[in-house]
Amino acid sequence: MSDAPSNIFGTDGIRDLCAPDGRSDGWLNPAGLDRLAVGMARLLGRARDAGGIAASPPRVLIGRDPRTSGPAIERSLTASLERRGIAVRHGGLLPTPAVSVLVEAGEAELGIVISASHNPPEFNGVKWFGPDGAKLSEEEERRITCDVLAAPVDPEVDPGPSTLPAPAAPEEEALRSLYLDRLLAGFGEARPLDGLRIVLDCARGATAPCAREAFERAGASVVVIHGEPDGERINIDCGSTHPGSLARRVVAEGADLGVAFDGDGDRAILVDEAGGTVDGDEMLAIWALDLRARGRLPGDRIAVTVMSNAGMESHLRERGVDLVRTPVGDREVHEAMRAGGLALGGEQSGHIICEDAMTGDGIRTGLALAEIVRRSGRPLSALRSEIPRYPQTLVGVQVGAKPPLEILPGVQRVVAAAKKALEGHGRILLRYSGTEPLARVLVEGRDAEENADWAERIADSLRTDRALASPGEPQGEPRD
Repeated sequence: MSDAPSNIFGTDGIRDLCAPDGRSDGWLNPAGLDRLAVGMARLLGRARDAGGIAASPPRVLIGRDPRTSGPAIERSLTASLERRGIAVRHGGLLPTPAVSVLVEAGEAELGIVISASHNPPEFNGVKWFGPDGAKLSEEEERRITCDVLAAPVDPEVDPGPSTLPAPAAPEEEALRSLYLDRLLAGFGEARPLDGLRIVLDCARGATAPCAREAFERAGASVVVIHGEPDGERINIDCGSTHPGSLARRVVAEGADLGVAFDGDGDRAILVDEAGGTVDGDEMLAIWALDLRARGRLPGDRIAVTVMSNAGMESHLRERGVDLVRTPVGDREVHEAMRAGGLALGGEQSGHIICEDAMTGDGIRTGLALAEIVRRSGRPLSALRSEIPRYPQTLVGVQVGAKPPLEILPGVQRVVAAAKKALEGHGRILLRYSGTEPLARVLVEGRDAEENADWAERIADSLRTDRALASPGEPQGEPRD
C-alpha cells in the first residue's frame, strides 16, 4: 500500500481480489480493515461534532452479500470498530439499498456493505453510507483517505481471520422486515401489482432472502430463479449482467415481465413479456414519462450519466423531458438530483434512484416499473417500443498507468479525427474505469459499423501509447 493514491475509494467503494477466508493483498485484510476502521471512527467523530449524532456509543450497521470472503471481513472489521468504542449491528444478508434505508431511518449512524456488487465471486469490497444514508461525497472520501493513510499498522492486530462469533439471526430478520416495510410504504395502494406474474432472478446474492416477499406483498404472483444465496457462484451466468436465463423463463412462464438483480441488489435489468432485455435507459424513459404525465417530475428533468444513449435523450426531449448529464456513478447521479431538486435519475446499467431514496435500489426499481405496467394496462414491450437506441460500441483496453488522457497526443489525434467524422450524428466518450486497470472507449452513432471502426482505432492508439504500458504482472479486474 505504498505510493498511495489521493483517494483510496473507487467508483463504488473499495474493492479487492479476496481469498475465501477474507485475506487480500489490498485493504480487505485484517491490518487494512483496522486502518479503515480509523477512518470510520473519525467520520463518526466529525458527524458528532457537527451535531448529527446523538447515540452513544455511535452505531455502525454492517450488511453483506453471500460471498465466501464476507464473514471473515465482517468479523475483522467488527473487532476493529469495537476496539474503538463503536457499537456494531449485524444485518447479515442485506441488499445494499437496505443498509442505506436503515441508516436514514435512524437504525445506525454509519452503514457499511461488504460486497463487490455485480463482480465475480473472487472479489469483495466495502461500501460506506454516511449518517444521512447517502454515499460519501468525494470530499469526504479524500478526508477519510488522509485519515486511513496516516493510521499506523497496529502490530497487535491478528493477521488471521477474526474469531468473533457469528451475529444472531433475529436482528437480521427484523432489519430486513423494517426495510421492506419502508420500501412498500412508498406505493400508494396496498397491492399495486395485483394480477401480474413476475419472474425474479436474484443472482444468488443479497436480494435472495427478501425479493420474493417484496413482490408478493405487492400482490404479484412470483417465480424466483437463482434464489439461493451462494457465495461461490454469485453473479455467475445469472443476474443483471446475464439476463438470458431470465428471458427464457419469462417466456416459458407466460409472465408479464422479469427482474434481474445484481449481487448486492442496488441495480436491476428488466425483461419484457417477449423476452427482450430492458436496460436502465429504457426504464428511466418509461418512468420519467409516467411521472411527467402525473405531474410528479419537478422541472421536467432527470439526471443520467454520460453513458446514457443519445437516442433515449432525443426521445425524452421531444416529449418535454430534459436530461442533466453527470460523470459515471450513482453517487454522481444522486448529487445532481440533490442539487437540482430532481425526482429521478440513474445509469444505463440499471442503477436508478428515485426521489425518496438515497441510492439505487433494484427491488424498488422493479416494483415501480411493474406498477407502471399494471396501471397503464400496456405490456412492457409496448412501453419501450417507441424509445430509439443509437448503436454503441464499447471497448476496454488494459492499462498499467492512468495519466490524464488529454496529455496523450497520439490518442488525442485519433479522438479528434473521430469526432470530426461523427460530427452531428455521433459522440465519443473516453475515460478510465474507476475500479479496474482499464481505459474505456465508447463510440455512439447512427451507423454501427462506423462506430466499431472508430472505437477500434482509438483502442489501438491506447494500446500503443507507452505512457499507459503495464509494469509487471496484470492486476485483478473488478468491473464497474
